[in-house]
Amino acid sequence: MDVQETLLAIERKLWTGNAAIYKHSVTEDAVLIFAETGPITREAAVEAIHAENAEGRKWEEVEFSGVQVARLTEAARLLTYRVTARRGREESVTNALASSVYVHHSGSWKLAFHQQTPVAR
Repeated sequence: MDVQETLLAIERKLWTGNAAIYKHSVTEDAVLIFAETGPITREAAVEAIHAENAEGRKWEEVEFSGVQVARLTEAARLLTYRVTARRGREESVTNALASSVYVHHSGSWKLAFHQQTPVAR
């Protein structure tokens, strides 16, 4: 599997709303930026995932388009894409531009930064 496929596989898993995957795939000092919250930590994201899961809110339809990967250094990559997603039981769709920075250390790729910018369909 090449680097782009590896990063996309991780990114798709992160969209499943599984707190254990977040803990495993995101660096401890990661910065995550969402329109609803502003910058948050990995731990805040994990807490939010637990709360959403308790409410039965999970992303069920997630589609990526316009995927690009840029090599920043040997051990860092920038993944950008457009996402269209819908939570189960909700009719509204989320459209956003997303950017994720991954770092490679201790034999695996980990998310160190993520930002979503809402856009009109």
